[in-house]
Amino acid sequence: MEEKNNKVKVKLTTLIVLILVVIIIIAGIVLARLNKNIDTKNEDTNTTQIEDKPTDAKTNFNDTDFSLKFLKMENKKNNMVYSPLSIKYALKMLNHGANGNTKTQIESVIGDIGLVKYNNIDNILSLANALYIRDTYSQYAKDEYKDILLNKYNAEIKYDAFRSADGINNWIENKTFGQIKNILKDEIVTNPNNEMFLINALAIDMAWKDKFDEENTHGGTFYLENGNEMTATMMNQETKSDNVSYYKDSNVIAISMDLEKYENEQMEFIAIMPNNDLSNYVENFEEDTLKNITSNLTLASKTKNGLDIFIPRFSFDYELSLNDDLKTLGITDAFDENLADFSNMSSKRPLWVGGALHKANIDFTEKGVKAAAVTVIYMTDESIMINENKPIEIKIDKPFMYLIKDKKTNEIWFVGTVYEPNSWENDKADYEYR
Repeated sequence: MEEKNNKVKVKLTTLIVLILVVIIIIAGIVLARLNKNIDTKNEDTNTTQIEDKPTDAKTNFNDTDFSLKFLKMENKKNNMVYSPLSIKYALKMLNHGANGNTKTQIESVIGDIGLVKYNNIDNILSLANALYIRDTYSQYAKDEYKDILLNKYNAEIKYDAFRSADGINNWIENKTFGQIKNILKDEIVTNPNNEMFLINALAIDMAWKDKFDEENTHGGTFYLENGNEMTATMMNQETKSDNVSYYKDSNVIAISMDLEKYENEQMEFIAIMPNNDLSNYVENFEEDTLKNITSNLTLASKTKNGLDIFIPRFSFDYELSLNDDLKTLGITDAFDENLADFSNMSSKRPLWVGGALHKANIDFTEKGVKAAAVTVIYMTDESIMINENKPIEIKIDKPFMYLIKDKKTNEIWFVGTVYEPNSWENDKADYEYR
């Protein structure tokens, strides 16, 4: 009997030990996961929030290819500026509401493009999204769609009677630091067939890391593409700074200048001037071209005598022909009332894209760069040679293209061309009392 009791005790002890081992293993797994979650949470609070790709990921060159498409489609020998980032946000939000072939077409354009979510910085950087819904249409806008925009894009969901364009225009003006006003006309917003407006608005107002001195700004010759010359407002700076770099070969001159770092964000401005016809250069410009230039930039601090930079001031607005551009890229069903499928957006059909607008502006001065852009997509349900003893001269005095991009992620915020910069005759009064 005693032997039997001993066997029972041994079995019971073994069972208890096994249970304790299992509990310890489970506790270890739970603690490891908790620590991982805590680390991730702490990491998120210190870094830029993202969607679809890691925080420290570089923008891939599929993204760059998309960013340059509009440069080629709008290549009309005019001053131009647009924001590929703003267009990407708008198309991403539109895509969540699409279904069937409509969705397939949108995704064929935006592909696997990821979006970096930027933290707004007061009066410095702004990126905002919104969905405006006609109040009488609110019952048809799907909650699932609104939740995606709210949670993924931090979009503001707003209901409006659409009696005028003032509400939307004021929101856009506010989100672009007052740089873009009255993009929407009353007749578009008050049209009873236009039920929803998808909007992305963004802006920067950033100072140069190394500012230009206005005392060095004077009239300088700028050679126009038609063979004529003009006297441009030409800024000048000699530098051996780590914040400025350049690239020169037999075909092109490029200059990169850093803007100030604000919190965790820093942009750079890159001007690329071909020796010959800019419009032809743009036609053949590819992501590999950009990659070659940016990967071969030389810091001014690495040159013997630094750089002597001349670059003109410029300031202008531009509106893309976004409707036509999107159709050219292959997004056609979305604009067709008989083919569009936005069943993930609304329970009421038909619903299609009634129009797509994109406007941007830029002010490039001695102090820095101010630029803003807005993309609006509205949905409708009814028809409608080097001298060793001198600094290397970098003179941007012919038509050039430019980009403004995030130094960390390579996300391109703005792209454009300058065929005719500011006229010294128009600007020189601003410099008389220096």
